[in-house]
Amino acid sequence: MTRTQLHKTLLAAAIAASFGVAHAADTPAASAPADPQQSTTTTDATPPANAPKKDGTSADAQQKDAVNLSGVVVTPLRESLQSAQTLKQDSRMITDSIVAEDIGKLPDNSVADALQRITGVQVAQGFQGETSSVVIRGLPNVITTLDGREIFSGVGRAFAFQNLPSTAVKTVQVYKTSEASLPDGGIAGMVDMQLFRPFDFDGPKVAATFTETNSKYAAHTDPNGSVLLSDRWKTDIGEFGALINVGYDKQHYDYNAVWDDFPKVLTTGAGDPVRTSNGNLIAAPNGFGADYNIGDRTRQEMNYALQWKPNDSTEIYIEGLYDWDSDNYNQPYFFSFPVGSVDPQNVKVGNTCYPDQLTGSAYYGQTICDMTSGSWTGNTYAATSTQAHQEWGHDIQNAIGAKWHGDRLNLSTDLSFNSSSFHEQTFIIDTFLQAPITTVWNGGHNWSLVGNPASNPANFYLNGLYQDWDNQRGTQTAWRGDGNYDLNGSFFQYIDFGLRYSDHKAEYVGSTQISTPPPGGTGDISLNPNPANQVIARFPSGYCCNQPGTQAIPVSWLSGCFNYLTNNADAIRTLYGLPTGLAPENPGRYYQIDEKSYAGYFQLGYGNELWGMPFDGLAGMRVERVKRNLDAFSYDASTNIYTPLSDSTSAPVYLPNLSFNLHIKDNLQFRFVAAKTLTYPDFGQLNPSLSLNPGTINRAGAAASGNPDLKPIRSNNYDASLEWYFAPAGYLSGGVFYRDINGYIQNYVTDVTIQGQPYQLSSPQSAGSGHLDGAEFAYQQFFDFLPEPLNGLGVQFNYTYIEGSTRSPQFIGGPVVTSPLQNVSKNNGNAVLMYEKFGWSARLAYNYRSRFIDGFNQPTVAGVNDEVKPANQVDFSLGYDVNKYFTVVLNATNIFGANLHQYFGDGDGSPRDIRYQDKTIGLGVRFKM
Repeated sequence: MTRTQLHKTLLAAAIAASFGVAHAADTPAASAPADPQQSTTTTDATPPANAPKKDGTSADAQQKDAVNLSGVVVTPLRESLQSAQTLKQDSRMITDSIVAEDIGKLPDNSVADALQRITGVQVAQGFQGETSSVVIRGLPNVITTLDGREIFSGVGRAFAFQNLPSTAVKTVQVYKTSEASLPDGGIAGMVDMQLFRPFDFDGPKVAATFTETNSKYAAHTDPNGSVLLSDRWKTDIGEFGALINVGYDKQHYDYNAVWDDFPKVLTTGAGDPVRTSNGNLIAAPNGFGADYNIGDRTRQEMNYALQWKPNDSTEIYIEGLYDWDSDNYNQPYFFSFPVGSVDPQNVKVGNTCYPDQLTGSAYYGQTICDMTSGSWTGNTYAATSTQAHQEWGHDIQNAIGAKWHGDRLNLSTDLSFNSSSFHEQTFIIDTFLQAPITTVWNGGHNWSLVGNPASNPANFYLNGLYQDWDNQRGTQTAWRGDGNYDLNGSFFQYIDFGLRYSDHKAEYVGSTQISTPPPGGTGDISLNPNPANQVIARFPSGYCCNQPGTQAIPVSWLSGCFNYLTNNADAIRTLYGLPTGLAPENPGRYYQIDEKSYAGYFQLGYGNELWGMPFDGLAGMRVERVKRNLDAFSYDASTNIYTPLSDSTSAPVYLPNLSFNLHIKDNLQFRFVAAKTLTYPDFGQLNPSLSLNPGTINRAGAAASGNPDLKPIRSNNYDASLEWYFAPAGYLSGGVFYRDINGYIQNYVTDVTIQGQPYQLSSPQSAGSGHLDGAEFAYQQFFDFLPEPLNGLGVQFNYTYIEGSTRSPQFIGGPVVTSPLQNVSKNNGNAVLMYEKFGWSARLAYNYRSRFIDGFNQPTVAGVNDEVKPANQVDFSLGYDVNKYFTVVLNATNIFGANLHQYFGDGDGSPRDIRYQDKTIGLGVRFKM
């Protein structure tokens, strides 16, 4: 069957699809746009009707399947999987999707968490207890759209998925290949989030969710909920629809990490190397510590949509999203750095030995073996530090547009306005412990101070005061116009064409961290400290708070209280001889970028038959020019002077694409896609200014700088897949992909000296040529053939193998080597066991991701790699339909308590940290009518 109905109406098909879905389970329609940018009025629009259409996907067939599938009643879980499967099957590109089971019900607690269930997508948690990193096939270079329009957070190019409550989302679609009509900017792919609209429902709709979630480590139970109201009316001037959705999410979190500092040659207090009985060197951590993140976060969200259909050919809409985030958290540190300060005792060494990889060292290449335990007693430095963070921000998008279709010509226009901000204030006081101190290390991350002196406030003395703040703001005005013309040809069937303009501004201002000593100085750290700066002398009461223990550090210890620091910040500044209020703006923390882009595209849709099998595809070109103006400050380390800097760039980009889809059978198809893609450097990566965080007695300072010479990452992408859809909610697919990448941007850490002080400088650099390739497999099925009650069982499996490397310096200034790409795990997968029957719906899901390189350090004895072994966790959800209006839900995450481990080098002998990821359990209710 060929598509010949485009000239009649795309919009009618969209509304018909949404009616069919509403009849089944009030879930999103099974059809979705081939290009979300072109579907600005409803996400249920179908691809151009004159492209070949697979049999068995008509609106009538969908509605029949929604009622009964070979005697199986379609329930919300089945319907969501069927809808996602139809999206994949009908897409012009290689995509995968997640569709909400019901209003307010994605399969996970957040959009970011839900993405990990998609084949080839990997996620990671940040230090604030939630998923904050999303990569596609190991690459973080992802463009994010909301209902087809670009959306971002702060001064970044990507959107913080955790900012959008999952209760607002109808569909999340991941595009792994590209075409000319899609916005450029992501060599990894594109994630499009689609929200509900009033024309998704056939009449009035009310839906609400409410859940109470308990976090084990945070020891709190917090609420989250949402309410959706929608209706549509027929009037003398056409049909109107209005929708509003609001959401609220509260979370207390306690995300704790215990760490070892970088490995180095074990020495005596005099600096002489300690050797084993057979003369080998010994590798020991530079120090030991803990980093806790204990916070209280609130997120609020509101989205609205207004639709007007004055006639069968025209639709006009206005829609928008607002989200707000407020996060206050205490980040207490506890650490000891005895290694190299005093003679070690009770040294034990394991069997893990290797050549010393510290380039430039007198011991380079000599055999060095990992120490497994030991102790140090004497005048060594141990301390706690309290970092009080206050963060808040928002993301806003508003849009207005229209869509018109004629007999053969279809046109649409969309004007959008984005505004995003993020603000952070950090206030830090260091306190050190009076020596002598005995530090005991039991290997791994288990360490302690004998006698637990950190539990006695009389042992603490004031050290430096640090303060830091930054304000990030991003705005964008974007317009696009799209068209489609039906050629009605036997081979060339239709033309897509369009223009896009965007003006994106990003501004970052702030103050660099500074270290100010307490009044009268610290004295002799740490054997003879200044008695006037004993903490209980300066702050007689209320300053110290107990910090929780962990499996590695089972005792509690003291550090400054978050509320004491934030409520008395000005008084503490005055004590330290500083002016009240925030520190003055620092040139090293400033940049302003204005980026204008002008794009146009043209592509042909073609199709015919080959050996009796229908085929179709696209051939097109996207042309874009980006004009970028940068204002910042350069830094001269010899004079400590910042100088204003302005830079401008303007370059054209040509991005061709070609795809071919062969429909071997109605339910079996082969795809091949080739396209050029690119990713622009993040705005912060382009900032040449230098941000300095001075060092302490125990280690070098930290410095960060961008690189205005960074070029876009370019990639030639090739994808092929074979897809078999053997049931309405069952399919088997396999695919391969290859990325020829040039200029991949990676971060490096380099030891530098600035104003006579040692710093570790982190900066991005463009690597040379590289590649990424791999294979994917996905399988989904309900076992309807089993006898009751087992016929409610279903499974989902997916697996992705990824391999990648690039030519780049081993470290800045070092030799050029072939090294693995950052973020790439070779083995990735999901296994999900599902059950839905008799009103019950259950899902048990396991996510797996193998070890990967997180970054590249300055060389150590263990090498330059900083590697992560992810926390591969098991999650569970259970729902029961009390009646057609109410559903009770139970959700549990990380039920077996998986933790994240990080290592120096490519082995397990030099652990960097262990991060204790929380377990949660939530109980709630969903209502709809």
